[in-house]
Amino acid sequence: MGESVWARLRRRLSGRARPGPLPPPAGLGGPEAEPFTVTTGEKADGTPVISIRLGPVMSTALQVSAELAKYGRTDPRALEIRTGHARHLMQNHEVAHAVEAYREIVALRSASQGPDHPDTLASGHSLAFALYVQGSYAEAEAVQRAVYDRRRAVLGSDHPDTVASGGNLGELLFRLGRLNESGEVQLAAAEAAERALGPDAPETLHCLMRLAAVLRALGRPVETERLIAHLVDAFARVEGPSSVTALQARSNHVTALLSLDRTAEALPAAKAVAADAERALGADHTVTLHARHGLADALSRSGRPREATAVLEATVAGYTRTCGADHPLTLAARQGLAEALAAGGEPERAAREARACLAGRERMLGPGHPDTEAARALLGRIRGGNRT
Repeated sequence: MGESVWARLRRRLSGRARPGPLPPPAGLGGPEAEPFTVTTGEKADGTPVISIRLGPVMSTALQVSAELAKYGRTDPRALEIRTGHARHLMQNHEVAHAVEAYREIVALRSASQGPDHPDTLASGHSLAFALYVQGSYAEAEAVQRAVYDRRRAVLGSDHPDTVASGGNLGELLFRLGRLNESGEVQLAAAEAAERALGPDAPETLHCLMRLAAVLRALGRPVETERLIAHLVDAFARVEGPSSVTALQARSNHVTALLSLDRTAEALPAAKAVAADAERALGADHTVTLHARHGLADALSRSGRPREATAVLEATVAGYTRTCGADHPLTLAARQGLAEALAAGGEPERAAREARACLAGRERMLGPGHPDTEAARALLGRIRGGNRT
């Protein structure tokens, strides 16, 4: 019997490499939230019944406070109201407020229900995701690792909740530049998802997409392109061609083609996915912005730096609005803008963008992170070229 795909991938995950531009978090570009109302009651046996409808952020805080005043801090109904409000904050891109809300929920659930209760672990998982969206990767990794370890002990490795935590932990390790650890965790999550849910389950496909990013960062462009090409077809078949994940897979495939210097194929594919993502998700959705970043890269490699600059200026502005000026995705786009400006003969503007990228990465990732080092090296090259 031949070597399994998992064994082959595990064997390939060796050595070290610097991660390249990373795909964005998905799931924040869905439909607008509904009006926020809370209806509470009890079943005949006394079990609380709570119905929560979400609405505009500014009007919900008072409603939540009024509802919470009816119950004790650790009453199950109060905890469900807090969770609904935190979810509402995330849907409305109030990420910093959502992080603080989830912190309080985790503390309250841990004290009243115990650290291993499924609801406590679910709240910890949500806190880790909110921190990830915020760009606080180191703290998110610590929270997600604790949830993953507890879920493995309580629920087992093949439980869907454990698979979800493992996939997210692998993603965080990847963004922290810990590639071999990320690959091992992603492989374990993918194996568990396939055992429990099947090869075409969305959870399995998501694990494989994150694993493809690890393979690319480890310098395996051929294997990366083949895996992502498979995922493009799989996501379109399973979730639909206009789904967030199908569009993200297409955008990632553009990056994989560029890694193989297949620019002639990548450029039309990049134009198509950028247009399709904007139609389906909106101009400022992170998947649309990632697709535009890929389009700019393809334009640069096609010898069209001025067109790439225009695309990247809009991309940096979009990421800044959606994620914040210091978010790693914004800073990655800003690095690309600096490179395009330098290639287009604008060294002073290029140096200004490179300095902003370096300062942001030092603040967010630390001076020794591979992405920070890459920004520092870029600034040095721009300064050196300007002197000559």
